Amino acid sequence: MTDKEILQKIEQKVKDSENWSVYHHLTDNLGSPAIMLREANTNADRLGVNLDVFKGYAYLFLDNGTPAEPGKPFSVQTLSSLNALTELLDIVKHYIKK
Repeated sequence: MTDKEILQKIEQKVKDSENWSVYHHLTDNLGSPAIMLREANTNADRLGVNLDVFKGYAYLFLDNGTPAEPGKPFSVQTLSSLNALTELLDIVKHYIKK
């Protein structure tokens, strides 16, 4: 499965989600595709998630405010809703590098 196909599958699951929405599309410093997600039911300005797809794996960065960089599977900083976090991890767990 290509990076683009992985991103499309994740994006569709995010669109079907009650907790998350796609904020905008990004690329990391290496040009890999990435999307910025936002928790749907919050008033926070910067509470977001970067999903970076690199060499067929999804890398998840929570609330770091910058485009995701490949290297770590995910980096949890702050998130107000455990339900939203759990749902997001369920969405991406099949694509995160172990």
